[in-house]
Amino acid sequence: MILINSSPRNALKYFQPFIPVSVPVGIGFLISYAARHNIKIHCVDEQVEEDTLQRIITLTATLKKPYIFGFSVLTSTLSSALILSKQLKTLYPDSIIMFGGIHPTAEPDEILSHPHIDIVVKGEGEEPVVEFYNAVKNNKDYTQIHGISYKQGSEIIHNKRSLSHISLDDDTPFPYYLFTNPKYELGFVMSSRGCPYDCIFCSNRITTGKQYRHRPTNIIIEELKTLNSEHGVTNVGFYDDNFLVNKPRIYNLVEQIKKNNLHKKMSFDFQARADNVDEPILEALRSASFNGIFFGIETADDNMMLTIKKGETVTDCINAVQLAKKYGFRVNATFIYALPGDSHEIRMKCIALTNMLQLDLVRFNNATPYPGTELFNIAKSQNRLYIKNTYDNFSAVSTFIEPPWSPTPFAYVPLGNTEAEIRRDILYSYFSFYLNLTRLKHVFTPGETNDKWFSIGKHILPTLILSSILMLKFVQLFYYSTIKKETRISLKFFLSVFKENLYIKQ
Repeated sequence: MILINSSPRNALKYFQPFIPVSVPVGIGFLISYAARHNIKIHCVDEQVEEDTLQRIITLTATLKKPYIFGFSVLTSTLSSALILSKQLKTLYPDSIIMFGGIHPTAEPDEILSHPHIDIVVKGEGEEPVVEFYNAVKNNKDYTQIHGISYKQGSEIIHNKRSLSHISLDDDTPFPYYLFTNPKYELGFVMSSRGCPYDCIFCSNRITTGKQYRHRPTNIIIEELKTLNSEHGVTNVGFYDDNFLVNKPRIYNLVEQIKKNNLHKKMSFDFQARADNVDEPILEALRSASFNGIFFGIETADDNMMLTIKKGETVTDCINAVQLAKKYGFRVNATFIYALPGDSHEIRMKCIALTNMLQLDLVRFNNATPYPGTELFNIAKSQNRLYIKNTYDNFSAVSTFIEPPWSPTPFAYVPLGNTEAEIRRDILYSYFSFYLNLTRLKHVFTPGETNDKWFSIGKHILPTLILSSILMLKFVQLFYYSTIKKETRISLKFFLSVFKENLYIKQ
């Protein structure tokens, strides 16, 4: 079996050279699980392969038929997965094409409507993939396996997903040794799965569910040791959706990190909800060299918090950031514009909040109604869902990463807003936050942020190109704001930017 991590080339446009390549975590865990059941699975990652198809052709020469090609697919990677899988079915007509991951789990009928795709694995893939592999290789019936959808003639059959999620108690260390390509950013650990909250825009719960599970602390410690001693990693980001759900296990993790002196060799970042933060947990984390926190604040309006079912308040977010700053954490955050009920006034409250809180790095995304989320259903019910081709416009960061002359239309624009105004508010927010010398120095100093989603590195030419593109966007924003007056951003903003960056203190 070959598992393929689908990824379109240059998905992040001019930002591509600056984004560290993430290891395909789900595939890594699946390979590890299969190995415990004496099944060898190969991984091919489109992110790092120069010629993915040729790499797969070379691998198949070492395998026995029937070939099973499994694709890990996000909404944003669906187009790439469909192209490659069709090529493989043409080359190997007797092969089995399997799709899994968030998008196929949410839309199995859509996936199986493509004639060349045979099987969809829904939810967590470890158990159904291993069962399916054993059934196929032993020429046994697989139609009763939980968690799969398949074709029977012209009919699509959906088997129920297992009522229980895979246990993480007997999990073995993540197989970092499989991902030796130097393009990979290996500084990560996934210590838990699932999230018990109900945010309407979150697609991660489609596969992992709301049932929160964490991996054994001793396994996490072994992974940290491996990353440090064998791969030279000194900063690790915990990729958990919600790191602080179970605080007793965090205190135990902190104790073990210090007991093994890892806090003297490494530093750590994590993602958390604001309402899970308190002084004792932050004090403990800082004592173990946890230095960075990422908060999904999303909005600066409490009515919006209720609309998106965030389960926390703006005050919770303010208190959490201020408390984190008190203990010396570096605090990054995201805001999501164009959620249902959003407005220009609310978006301006967001940028005011970022400055008031003195956040270190901020992303301003546009709401994207991924299939399987409540937001998708809302957009569809409002008749405001727009799908371009094969979800080509499902990107939360398109406004910032695309050149100004070829914007991709949004998948969703809420009532009372225009796409043009949202785009300009996003650009205004980025420029308003980042166009000062202190923050620019912070972003463009290699190693300054230890950030896992943006690294300036030594990319001199791409940096010049990126700077030119951003300058064009700034000019575009100025033109539409002060000359055509098509947005409510005032001239005062542009004057303040120039004053901030040209004034030299004596």
